[in-house]
Amino acid sequence: MRVATSTLYNQSKENISRKNREVLDKSSLISSGKRIQKLSDAPVDASRVAALKTTINDLSQLERNVDTGSLWLEGSEESLDQIKEMVGRGKDLAISMANGMTNAEDMKTAAIEVEGLIEGVLDLANTRMDGQYIFAGTRSDARPFQAHGPDTPTAISYRGNDTPFRIKIGPQSDMVVGFSGSEIFSSNTATIDETNNRLDFMEKRTAALPGEETRLTAEVRAGTYSRPELAHAVEMAMESASAERGEGADYRVSWNDTEETFAIAEERGVEPSKLEGISLLLRSGENRHNSVGAFLGFAADDTPTDASSLVSHKGVQWGVFSSLFELKSALENNDKEGLHQSISRLGGDHNTLLSTISEAGVRASRLDTRSDILKDLTLSHDTNRSKLEDTDVVRAISDLKLKQFGYESSLASTSRILNTSLLNYLK
Repeated sequence: MRVATSTLYNQSKENISRKNREVLDKSSLISSGKRIQKLSDAPVDASRVAALKTTINDLSQLERNVDTGSLWLEGSEESLDQIKEMVGRGKDLAISMANGMTNAEDMKTAAIEVEGLIEGVLDLANTRMDGQYIFAGTRSDARPFQAHGPDTPTAISYRGNDTPFRIKIGPQSDMVVGFSGSEIFSSNTATIDETNNRLDFMEKRTAALPGEETRLTAEVRAGTYSRPELAHAVEMAMESASAERGEGADYRVSWNDTEETFAIAEERGVEPSKLEGISLLLRSGENRHNSVGAFLGFAADDTPTDASSLVSHKGVQWGVFSSLFELKSALENNDKEGLHQSISRLGGDHNTLLSTISEAGVRASRLDTRSDILKDLTLSHDTNRSKLEDTDVVRAISDLKLKQFGYESSLASTSRILNTSLLNYLK
């Protein structure tokens, strides 16, 4: 069978082109590093790669969230630790001024230092991380604490909200990494322990002669109380003390949320009054230095015995700022009993800060664990993606050498077959 030269030429050309394409394909695998360069290369694997890339992107976003949360918690810990030191310094000043041989000039000098502490705490309460206020709740773009006063702060208001800032750390989970400034600096709870759980008071029964008053001590059970809860706890403690050694009076201790005042009175009901008056012994009581009165908003002084209802001053506030303002006022007025109440309040604030710092540390530890988990998951998914999408370079180089050898062989054989020079026939 005779084969035309043109047929041999076309077949050889097609064979060389195919070999050349194979070499180019193998070269492309090595240069791009990708086994799948278009969907038609491996439709099923390409779909799996796309899903893995989406998951990896989601994990990367979660890692960025965790990094942001860690930064916030680190800033919170540092700021709160410095505030704790300032509160501790305020308590030390109160102890020194209350128990030492001090004069009015010493008190005024200490008051100036406390003023500096208030300004320092204010600055730290407005700490920012990446331009966001970390103690503002979710209103992190607005300065949370604003000082009021013509020259020096006389009051501080909170402009954030009570919703802590959260970040997403998993497909179905999130975590609080910010703090509401109100829960730290303007507390809604008071911690009562053996340093501030007593209240000395005096009952004057009806028709009692002067000097026949009964001195009693109410002991409040240790715990953390809201304002209404503390009012109830004080009521129970006063009634218990009265039943044991006093007139067996029925007391009513209440919190007025509108006026922000505490009130103490005898509960009359249908029974006739047993008492002509009651008095809180915040200055002359034996337990005045461990008095719960610091949280009830009563001045650090004895109240008159002829009062049938005792009402605290308005606007009772708890927290770091109010405690420091109370301390400053006691120092400016040379009020040593007021200093003892400040010691009690600052001690409670110090404990609150310690608890918050500990909580921030626990959250930071949880984020560290979550970060490790996310990195492991990202690595695992990226490894699977690489197996599906990336080129096996060693194998690809070996294949390329084989294809190059085949291509070069095809060129050589074609050259021999199609060598139709006239000189070959003249030999």
